[in-house]
Amino acid sequence: MANTQNIEPTFPLSPSELVLLNGEHFAQKVMIGNIQLMHSEASVSFSQLGESILAAAVLAVRSAGNLDLDIRLEKAMFGLRKLKSLYAESTTITNSWPDYSLESQFIQIAAKLDKGGETFKVSDLINIWLRQDSSSPWQSTIQMVQSGLAERELLEKSESTKLKVFTTVNYSLPDSTAELAKQFPIKPVKNLLKSCEENQNEMWELLRKEIKKAIKQRTEQDDVDFD
Repeated sequence: MANTQNIEPTFPLSPSELVLLNGEHFAQKVMIGNIQLMHSEASVSFSQLGESILAAAVLAVRSAGNLDLDIRLEKAMFGLRKLKSLYAESTTITNSWPDYSLESQFIQIAAKLDKGGETFKVSDLINIWLRQDSSSPWQSTIQMVQSGLAERELLEKSESTKLKVFTTVNYSLPDSTAELAKQFPIKPVKNLLKSCEENQNEMWELLRKEIKKAIKQRTEQDDVDFD
């Protein structure tokens, strides 16, 4: 399928990082399960923000030509019916994204899977990127994007220890990075998501399904509702 909205690698911030730093444009506050944004006092749903971050990264690397997405039919229920799944495939295009960004890491993972001769779904890509199970993979998603920014010294990182056992990593937003983020228009990222949802609705719904599948696979508790 052809792309309906193009986006090129951006520096020094990637689309997924722009979502994180402009979270109020990509997620809303809900009754339970909110996270305070780094650049304001506002809070939004961490699951909505996490989903927007992951969707933006997948669609951005696809739009830049680093990754192909393919809808395929698969047998289910002992072959009695078929379901559609969204597969990803690495390409030979080597556009560079910021180091440690989600986009950059997705490309690296996809290339390794392709080199190994494996076919993989979008959920496999996200599952590998998340690395380990947690009680809240949505929050892990946000923290890992923050970690990538901290590696490039765009966020400040600190650690605190509770009960001399539990170490918590905290990230804060320097004024310089907040000002930097304001220099990048978020409309192209919003259009990237909106274009897929409106013009390729089947792919959009399958992308959301694959994201939620990966999150569920990485959730320590199996009784969480992701709808």
